[in-house]
Amino acid sequence: MVGSRTRIAVLVVAGVLCASIAAAIARVPAPSAAPFQLHAADLPPRTGISPVNYTLYGNAVGGWGFSSTTIREPGPNITVFYGDRVNLTLFGTDSAPHSWFIDYNDDMAPSPGEPASKDFNVPGNVVGNFSFDAVQPGNWTYRCGIHPTTMNGTIQILEQARPVNLTLYGDAALGWGFSNATIREPGPPIVVLYNTNVKLTLIAKDSAPHNWFIDYNNDLTMSPGEPSSKDFNVPGDVVGTLTFLASQTGNWTYRCHVHPTSMTGTISIVGGPPPELPRTMLPLVTEIMIGALGIVLVFAAVYHFRAVRAAKRLR
Repeated sequence: MVGSRTRIAVLVVAGVLCASIAAAIARVPAPSAAPFQLHAADLPPRTGISPVNYTLYGNAVGGWGFSSTTIREPGPNITVFYGDRVNLTLFGTDSAPHSWFIDYNDDMAPSPGEPASKDFNVPGNVVGNFSFDAVQPGNWTYRCGIHPTTMNGTIQILEQARPVNLTLYGDAALGWGFSNATIREPGPPIVVLYNTNVKLTLIAKDSAPHNWFIDYNNDLTMSPGEPSSKDFNVPGDVVGTLTFLASQTGNWTYRCHVHPTSMTGTISIVGGPPPELPRTMLPLVTEIMIGALGIVLVFAAVYHFRAVRAAKRLR
């Protein structure tokens, strides 16, 4: 009876550990082919990205134009990248009031969730100033909310984020900087949008070799799956370059693998799904659970073997 109860207890413990490990592994997100829907509230100021500015002139009869002499119907095409901050300056060339909006559902009127300006060319708001975040990829019609059929045009919001080009200067004793004069430790924070193509130009201020990598698992060394440059400031590669896709949402540490404690900084990848880290990067607690499960299973096997042998001797 005691042996039976012990075997049951061992099996229960093993089952609980198996379930816990399965749950922990399940919490590591699987890659998804579907684009992640970004919300404007997810967009902090990003490094190396400036707002996109457009000036539009509107006329109830003529349409829209980038100048008062190029007004036409349909108006000029506007193309922006996913995640761009778009600033519009809006003028009327007639005496009528106007507004500007993106007609996502093509119903000729501003709807909730559609970027829409206030009326302009009216007393108190002669010149319209309107800003929005381009977070709905596709080809859409922009309109005047008051003259939707005679004042319209096409705005294309590309699926990809605007590429980022940055230059970093490194020094083994001082850290990183966006210029020779601003090198410090930790280096400057970098903020990029999820799925941005990032190109780095890497220049050394000292005579030591360096590299640049994102330390996802914070182990001070480069691991498979972590964006990393070749060594630079070495013969044949004085200036380093690295191009990578910002595909792991989160706040990470970037380092030089030669000087991992004195050349660091933070890179934040924002506006995307939870990070899809390789399954080799499971949390330490999961690794401990796997080890514990192994011990329990070995104990159960040994106990079962000994119990069987004892039962045979008693027969």
